[in-house]
Amino acid sequence: MSAQPWLDPDRPLEERVRALVADLTTADRQAIALGEFTALTSRGVPEPHYVDAGTGLRDVPGATAFPTGIALGATFDPGLAEEFGRAVGEEARAAGFTVLLGPTLDLARDPRAGRIPEALGEDPRLTGMLGAAHVRGAQSTHLIAQLKHFIAYNGEDRRTGEGLGPDRGDSMDVQVSIGVLQDAYLRPFKAAVEAGAWSMMGSYNRVNGRYVCESSELLAIPRREWGWQGFYCPDFLFAVRDDAGALAAGLDLGALGGPGGRTPAMVAEAPESMVDDLVTNLVRALIGSGLVDHPLPVAQPPSTLAHRALAERVAVASTVLLRNQADALPFGEDVSSLAVIGPSGADAIYVIGGSAAVSVDPARRVTPLDGIRARAGDCRIIVAQGSWGDAPLPVVPASAFTLPDGSGAGVEVEFADAAGRRWSEVLARVDHAADPADPSSRWPLRWRGRLTSQVTGSHRLSLAVGGRASLRVNGEQVLIGSREAERFLDGPSYPLQVVVHLEAGVPAEFEIDYGPGPAITIPPMGLGPSLRLGWQPPDSLLAEAVAAAAAADAAVVLVNQACGEGMDRDSLGLPGDQDELVRQVAAVNPRTVVVLNTPGAVLLPWREQVAAILQVWYPGERFGAALASILFGDREPGGRLPLTFPHRREQLPGGDHGPETVPARLDYDADGGIGYRAPGVREHGAAYWFGHGLGFAPTSWSLAGVTITDGIVQVWVAVENSTERDTVAVVQAYAEVDGEPLELAAVARVAVVARGRAEACVEVTADAFARWDSGLRRRQPVDGRHRIRVTPDAGTAGMVVEVTCRQAMLSIA
Repeated sequence: MSAQPWLDPDRPLEERVRALVADLTTADRQAIALGEFTALTSRGVPEPHYVDAGTGLRDVPGATAFPTGIALGATFDPGLAEEFGRAVGEEARAAGFTVLLGPTLDLARDPRAGRIPEALGEDPRLTGMLGAAHVRGAQSTHLIAQLKHFIAYNGEDRRTGEGLGPDRGDSMDVQVSIGVLQDAYLRPFKAAVEAGAWSMMGSYNRVNGRYVCESSELLAIPRREWGWQGFYCPDFLFAVRDDAGALAAGLDLGALGGPGGRTPAMVAEAPESMVDDLVTNLVRALIGSGLVDHPLPVAQPPSTLAHRALAERVAVASTVLLRNQADALPFGEDVSSLAVIGPSGADAIYVIGGSAAVSVDPARRVTPLDGIRARAGDCRIIVAQGSWGDAPLPVVPASAFTLPDGSGAGVEVEFADAAGRRWSEVLARVDHAADPADPSSRWPLRWRGRLTSQVTGSHRLSLAVGGRASLRVNGEQVLIGSREAERFLDGPSYPLQVVVHLEAGVPAEFEIDYGPGPAITIPPMGLGPSLRLGWQPPDSLLAEAVAAAAAADAAVVLVNQACGEGMDRDSLGLPGDQDELVRQVAAVNPRTVVVLNTPGAVLLPWREQVAAILQVWYPGERFGAALASILFGDREPGGRLPLTFPHRREQLPGGDHGPETVPARLDYDADGGIGYRAPGVREHGAAYWFGHGLGFAPTSWSLAGVTITDGIVQVWVAVENSTERDTVAVVQAYAEVDGEPLELAAVARVAVVARGRAEACVEVTADAFARWDSGLRRRQPVDGRHRIRVTPDAGTAGMVVEVTCRQAMLSIA
């Protein structure tokens, strides 16, 4: 018999796990519970070594900057998601990591949520389907995928509470019924667990008053109901407030590295069986993932040519053609000159901000402008900036400020300290960074003064803020918002933006109220409270863009909006002057194409005035190559919307500016929520529905047949392409239960060659008609006569198949 049976790949997993746990001393097990893994590594078992990897590796030089999660969601393609996961896993192993912190399975409940680009959309089934595929791909490389964020993690505002240091308050409390929890939030995690996920990350938020990481009821659901045998970790720093309570609740490890707030005394006082269980859960994952049998290779550059080609394929497959009037796209020989307007260089947005950000290698990055120029051939390219996009503006110079009473230069600032003392100082301008060692010792509560421009016209103002701030100009509040940091780790900055009118030489009174709010102070990570007021006085950018558009056969206008961890969007409107840029360009060029370089849904007040709209999300380092291949028709825009574009501000919870805490209403609750199932969207419609996406080659669909096998309904759809272009169709099947909005049940992507016909099969199970049954305490298919609606998006009537559900079995009605 082997002296170390846990290293024997021929033995059953549970036998190996039991052998290793039995070989550990009590002291060894307690050390593991405190995040010290020498007892494992000395026995040939690797320790958990984590890397942020929502959509690529953060802080790993040379890693591929893939498109973000919402882009992957837009592909509606599980096969591509599995390739994506495998590539990220390969890069993680090459860089020496054993645990991927991802994929992100949060639902886009509110379209303003900051981390929407990191996840896969608003629909539980689509998120579960793609998340499970991602897990299969990643773990096929023999490492651990850690799903996040378990559970009901809705947004960033107050996700970790507010206040500095030990005075930080409680996190957001998500009020949610067990029905919504089971019918929506838990379903993607269940699908990923069924795909084999070995780990989950407990989220920052509370659910119905209890911190997730301290709730035995919530942590027990995957183990009790799904048979999950992996291990839990908490999110970074603020997810656990009661470490002993979290240990007792079933949180396996106390932190992402180290003990967190756990102490040796806490672990020693815990029941021995509890410590044994958490060690067993961890060991099972480390061995079961294949890390023991397939040791990490010698460190090597993570990115490969194949990975970068995959990044470009995903960017193309995720690009959604929202509008295409009069076949404005693709560009052909009739376009001999093209204006490229907006942030089209390094100032385009390639990745999300925060822990899911990937550092983009400038040597490999293909900017939109570079991609277009490389593909344009003899087409003349005319470049105009037009707008700086969603970026912090240069700090307002001291020469523009005078005191509130006009007695001299500067800004009057009221300071306070932790002891409650207050005093005033005069500073030259609004440009503040708190002392990271003691930010509360000199906190600038209020800034007052007069702002004078030398030019009349529209001025862009920006507040770069770590904390919570509001700006009033001449007594009117024009900005309000909060950020944990003005830039979170990596990716874009997160300024607050507004456009105001100022008269040359006429002082405008301004006042800024500034509090710590959600600001995070972690000096080693470059995070701390800050406040800067920037501006952009009237200039020639807009006029130059209009002139460029007027001189070209077609115009491409890139607009953007920054988003990521540590912030929520304050509005779905495009920041700054970008809406005005689009309007003025469209007024002089009827073939204006708008490229939405945005995290998700935005308001489109000009959409009827432009010829075409492309949603490209944050498409990663191959941005320009992917975009150019679509603009010039080399490839088909393959994406479909994984979230709904509302067209009415009142469809958002709390209006366009949300409250500090937004309850988890989602679409199952009577008071509504965001998404294609939301009552407000169903009543008033959407600008663009979930699932929407056009191709360059229109197709026609017809019902080719319906079969049923083992209770699974198979709906066959014939797709015909009468054009000279190859194309792809994304057939979507929605389940309808009487009295409820439809819900996605299945999808099928099918390639259709030019002048060709193809058949797609969507398979619908009884689970598509399941709802939480409070009496049975489980999700149960609803008996009765139901409908399967086959359609290109959630807002189109499509074709209907009647089915009957009896005792969790479907039959054709």
